[in-house]
Order: sequence, then structure tokens, then C-alpha cells
Amino acid sequence: MNRRTPSSPHHISEAKYGLFRLSAWRPAVTGLLGWLCFTFLCSLLLMRWQHKNAPPHDDGHASMVDPNPPGLWRHFSWLKLMGAAQPEAALNQNGPKWANLAGSPFAGAPFTGWSAFRGGRNNAAVPGAYPHLQALERQFFDLISAYPHLAHAYQIGQSTSWMQPIWGIRVSSSPDIDKDAPALLFTGIHHAREPLGAFLCKAILEELLTNYGKSARHTRLLDSLEIWLVPVVNPDGYQYIIQNQLQFPWWRKNLRDNNGDGIFDPLVDGVDLNRNYDFNWEEGGDGNPASWFFRGGSAFSENEIQSLRDLALRENFVMGVSYHSYGESVLYPWGNFHRAPDQELIFDIAQRCAGQIGRLSGGGSYNVLPLNGRVGQSSIWMYGEFGTIDFIIETGEEYFAAPEDIPRIVKENVRGALFLMERALCGGVTGHVRDRQTGKPIAAEIHVTGCDASYVKCRRSDVARGRFDRLLFPGNYTLEIRAPGYQAETINGVQIHGDRTTVLEIAMTKQPAMTLPSTN
Repeated sequence: MNRRTPSSPHHISEAKYGLFRLSAWRPAVTGLLGWLCFTFLCSLLLMRWQHKNAPPHDDGHASMVDPNPPGLWRHFSWLKLMGAAQPEAALNQNGPKWANLAGSPFAGAPFTGWSAFRGGRNNAAVPGAYPHLQALERQFFDLISAYPHLAHAYQIGQSTSWMQPIWGIRVSSSPDIDKDAPALLFTGIHHAREPLGAFLCKAILEELLTNYGKSARHTRLLDSLEIWLVPVVNPDGYQYIIQNQLQFPWWRKNLRDNNGDGIFDPLVDGVDLNRNYDFNWEEGGDGNPASWFFRGGSAFSENEIQSLRDLALRENFVMGVSYHSYGESVLYPWGNFHRAPDQELIFDIAQRCAGQIGRLSGGGSYNVLPLNGRVGQSSIWMYGEFGTIDFIIETGEEYFAAPEDIPRIVKENVRGALFLMERALCGGVTGHVRDRQTGKPIAAEIHVTGCDASYVKCRRSDVARGRFDRLLFPGNYTLEIRAPGYQAETINGVQIHGDRTTVLEIAMTKQPAMTLPSTN
């Protein structure tokens, strides 16, 4: 027989005490929710008031409101990408290991460091060390004028809204010609509020120019490489901040007029230039024009990114860096996507580069972290489209670094850049692909057995000279060279050394013409 057991006095008193505790907290919880709602509504009203009453600009540009608070977005994005696993779980006492992050999109992607930087000290206003756009550009032109035999400036495009020139600087021992040499690319200011990249490009330029002919190391680099600098990818966005003396969180995007009303409205306009590249473009950033991470109406919709695309198509870069801020990290392609066929090589170079760059605090070197392969960023596109080993380096501890911190940040990052230049000259294969009969250059695919994947385009020889450059670990490799209309060439036993580049001169034979059967 089932009988209901009566509650003991002890149970009754426990239940009453639990109800008492709940009722005691109810006013506090209700008050907190009310305060949060009130604060949210006030924030919306403040945003609208600031937009309406902001000081006018002769181009109709004014606002200081960030619809996506950068600090929160940054932290939540990492929580989302890393899942529930702790980054430290992927490290061991012997150095980096291939991360075993169950359920994480970055499973299998290695990383090192993950040290907490001292970020969050962002200045409320732009420090005086950051010049207007024209003054910034003048610093580069003055250097080029002093060393015309080593550097030339070229306009590679113009900005989307204000049609301002985007400058590319070619640095080599023969800057007035398209040199038959490996090419590297360094860029800055994709994002308007991250101007350290331009300072770094200037420091790299100055380092190379002033030491050529005096230092064997620097002379070798300019004699053997072609180095391109694009210091200001986003001139409109940077000028918008400086001219209007915007305060934190400043501005991130370019000035694209998304709604086509002819008036710049920071609540709805602008495109995040580093979400506008055409590799998994539709999966990254945000499709909402009001977002500070709006990827644009289509891949390569922005003039600024079209300019870099065209430069990359012409120069066939072997390696590159896009400088951003902040975070003191070297970010590489990629995690959260199919495994990069060169992952061990890419990670090794990233780790060695990061080891050259000391932290502002003096404690250790930069982190090494994987980029999200499902976002249309510069390094993702450069590797996916060309096989270029390209990095995003997040410099410093804040967007606008304090003037007293800039020299240290610049000095440390120049060391990383010099390492990458030297790495481009050793541990790989280079050469030319030409027609066996005519000697004319051939645009061919350079396949390396065991290092190919269908979702990454292989390295190719360029159209102008048939030149190719392919970085590899030391070892023996088999190469297969393919080009439309030619018989494939297989080269076995290619020996790659760690201290120099292996040179191959490849001749290809045209496929015999097809003879149609006679109809008689």
C-alpha cells in the first residue's frame, strides 16, 4: 500500500527558509533588471543625440559612437571560437603542440603564448604623435626623395569615398623596374583606428634605406628581394578620425556610403576592409551595414581592397604581413577550416617571427594564434588564392599607442620583419618555367607532392618572367609542373636546404596538336 509520508518539521522549515531567501532577493533582481533596461534606453538616446548634435564637418562626417564595443566583441569572439576548452590545455612543457580542443573550431591548429597583454589602457583621445594623413604621407615621400635609387612610390589605387590615392612603395636595389626576385608585402591601417601599421612601414623603410651599403645584411636583402609597403590602406577612415579629433572608440571602417544618401552616417555607413576579401567572404564579418564588421555588399566591393588584390595578382608575393593593433600576437592562416596543407611550415615561421618581437612589458615575446579561416581577411585570402604565407600581426597594447611606447613597439616589430625577409631567401625552391622551344615564360602551377589541397590554390609562376618561389622545410620533394597546352613535367628528388634556396630552370613541351580523323 502506498502512503504519502508526511513532511517533517525540519523539511518544512527548510522550505520556508528557501522561500524567504528567494523573496528577499526578488527586489534586488527586479531593481537590477530595471536599471539595465534604463541604461540601455539611455544609451540608445545618447547615440542618437550625439549623432544629431556632433560638430559638423565640411564633408558631413561626424560621430564618436561605436555600435559594437570593441573590447566586448573581441573577448566574446574568442570565447566563441575557442569553445569551452582552455587555451592552456593545448600547451605542454616542451613547447607548442597540436591543439586537441574537443568541440573547438580550431581543433588541430597550434598556438603558443596566450599570455594576457596589458591592454585596455586605450587613450580617450588621439595622442598628438599621430599626424594628419598628408603629413604622414609626407614622411614617406621625404625618405624616398633622399634615397631615389632604392625606393619609388606608385599610386596603386584610390579610396572608395574621397578618392584619395593609395600609395605603394617598392624598395629594392632597382626600384624603377619590376625586379626578377622574390617579393614581400607589408601593409598598414586596414582599420582606421589602428595607425601603428603605418609607423611600422615607415620604420621598415627607414631601416632598409639607411643601412644599405653599410650593413651586409641589409644590402643582401635589397639586392635579393623586392619589398612592397602599403602604409595606409584606409586613408579615408584615418583622416576622418584625425580631422574630427574623434575619441574612443574612434572609427574602424572606411567611409562607404552604404545607404546611398550622399551623407556619411556612422550608424549605417562604412565597410570593414579586412572582411572584404574573397575567400569565405560570405561566412565572415557581418551582413548588417550598421555593424563595425560589415563585410560589404560583395567581395572586393571596396576600391581599397581591389588595389591590394591587383597588386598581389601582379607581384605574386611569397610572404607578407598586415599590421594591426592591438594584442601582441602573430596570427596565421588558419583554424576553423580545412587543415592548411602547409600548416607546420606556416606555424614554424610564425613562431620564429613572434620570437623576434618582444612585448611592451618586457616579459616574453608575441603570441602565436590561428586566424579564423572562415572570414574574408587579408591573410586568409593571400594564402588561399596564391599560397602566399601571410600573417596578421596585432601590435602593441592599444589602438592608439601612447607616444612613449611607439619607439619600443616599432623596434621590436622591425626585427620580426627582417626575419621574414631573410626567411624568404632560404629554405625553398625558386626558378623559372619557360617554353622549351621559344624560351618564353609560362604561367604554370607548381605542385608539391604532399603539400597540395583542393581548397588552396598552389603556387604559380608569374606571367611576365615565368618566375616562381615556394617556401618549404628542408628535405626531398617531388614537384609537378602543369600548364594549359603543355605536357606536365615531374621532377623527383628535389633537395631543399635550410640555409639557401634551391634553383630550378624548367622547360615545358607543348602538347602535340590534336589530329582529327578523316571523314573520307
